[in-house]
Amino acid sequence: MKISIKDITSLPDQSKKFTGAVDICDFSYLGSDFSINHIEPFDVVLSMIGSGKLHITFDTKCSILGQCDRCLGDVTFEVPVSADETVEVSEGQVVTDDDIGPYSFVDGEEIDIDELILNEILVNFPAKILCQDDCKGICPVCGKNRNIEPCGCDDTVLDPRMAQFLDVFNSFKEVK
Repeated sequence: MKISIKDITSLPDQSKKFTGAVDICDFSYLGSDFSINHIEPFDVVLSMIGSGKLHITFDTKCSILGQCDRCLGDVTFEVPVSADETVEVSEGQVVTDDDIGPYSFVDGEEIDIDELILNEILVNFPAKILCQDDCKGICPVCGKNRNIEPCGCDDTVLDPRMAQFLDVFNSFKEVK
């Protein structure tokens, strides 16, 4: 969804409300693919502060489908998305802030709400995605999902730095 700011920039100290709509279906983040299942309805409010600043606000939640980081099973999780951005406007266009750089959600006289939502999703993205808090993950030996069935494999992983000590201890074992 793109919103033209041309109409609102001519109205100092005025606000305009738009019904939010999103065209994003899926995205990639840190090498994984995610799908957006649902975005709660929301309103985008554009407000002129004086004649030089445009304030953009909205608040919603996104339901996202991804994979559990431990067992790779599908998991749906929610990410809160809220924007509270203020940009400088001159002659009906957004002025680039030299300290921040160009705004990724601005295209000339238009605000790209999809890009702004995607930015907010990535900022609020969970560090670890788990299907359940006590997810057992995948067995490193046989590859079975340990949440579904236990496999009984010996998955003891020794620290490679300690392997030399194990060799020394094994060489001094008594033979009976």
